[in-house]
Amino acid sequence: MAFGMRQLESGVASPFIGFLLMRITARSMILWSGILTGLGLIGLGMINGLFTFFLFFFIVSLGSSGASHAVTWPVLIARWFRRKRGMAMGFAVMGPIFGSPFLLLNTSLEETFGWRAVLIGYGVVVTVGISLISLLISNTPEEHGLHPDGDVPRDEAETAAMASRTLADSGLSVHDVLHTREFWLLVAYMGGMFIVNSGIHGHQIPYLILDRGFSPTEAAFSVTLVFLFSAIGRMGGGMIMDRSDYRSVLAVMATVMGLSILYLQLAEPSTVFGAMPFIVMFGVGFGSMIPIRGTLGSMMFGLRSLGPVIGMMQGGAVAAGVFGPIYLGVMFDVNGTYREAMWGLVVISFVMAPMAFLMSSPKYLRERRAQAGEDALAVADSGAPE
Repeated sequence: MAFGMRQLESGVASPFIGFLLMRITARSMILWSGILTGLGLIGLGMINGLFTFFLFFFIVSLGSSGASHAVTWPVLIARWFRRKRGMAMGFAVMGPIFGSPFLLLNTSLEETFGWRAVLIGYGVVVTVGISLISLLISNTPEEHGLHPDGDVPRDEAETAAMASRTLADSGLSVHDVLHTREFWLLVAYMGGMFIVNSGIHGHQIPYLILDRGFSPTEAAFSVTLVFLFSAIGRMGGGMIMDRSDYRSVLAVMATVMGLSILYLQLAEPSTVFGAMPFIVMFGVGFGSMIPIRGTLGSMMFGLRSLGPVIGMMQGGAVAAGVFGPIYLGVMFDVNGTYREAMWGLVVISFVMAPMAFLMSSPKYLRERRAQAGEDALAVADSGAPE
């Protein structure tokens, strides 16, 4: 119930976080979200029943949504990078890869000090650590007299025009974004891929044990390997997005995910070694999905409404992702096997691939962003004082 509540909270909160980022700075969002997360962890260390458990778990979830790489950090990074925005996003979402070894440390700490002391200790670390990190955050490069990518203005005239140029490059309003075909196609694509991802993540261990005869240790080890191989996708997906037609990248990602599950269905591996093609393909495909939200949102619609755009994309995707584990669970209960349900995930993946090509070309998107910037600048100039 707690993890289900976390999923629901993330889907509902993400659009609100996106809209809130239009009114407050990313620094403030990360600071207060970090404090909220830290206080929630401290509260979890002091719980005395189910009510307080759910209360503080919800507080931790809410704070995590504001401070994580789901919405806030992609918005911030998109403002600072243009030429290699995908690569920057890829680096930014590598945190879980470096944090995963702490799972082993947590076990040792819990055995030594008890779970209450560990949670309270982490609460203090998060509160202090995130607060200090937030002090290093600048909302835009223009605050420092810079262009994105750290470019320096050539002269004083260009420096004076930076505010207008930022406005001209702002992109589409929320209203205009919601009236584009690309936004709804992208939400549908992300939703379909989240169904596949969440379904596999929720049932990978029981599927490998019950349908493929893995031992519990082997099944758990395969999950660890998938997570490690996702690092390739996290970095590679963002870097390729900088250099290629985004539609081809999306189509390849969906195809790779579908092929990974198709391999399980046809090869029926019974060992971790035999499952390596699935582990590699699914890990890379899953990892590549993570940095694309901020990269695609800024590339397709500009920076003007990026917070709400990413928030709504995240909310729609998470809402669809809730369906994945339920679908696989019900299908297993009905059939006594995951086979039919896994074929369904293969179909969803392969349907998502051609959907990418229903979106507009990068050239058209650039022209649309430029036109929206010129319109915004004209409106601003018409209301400016003499």
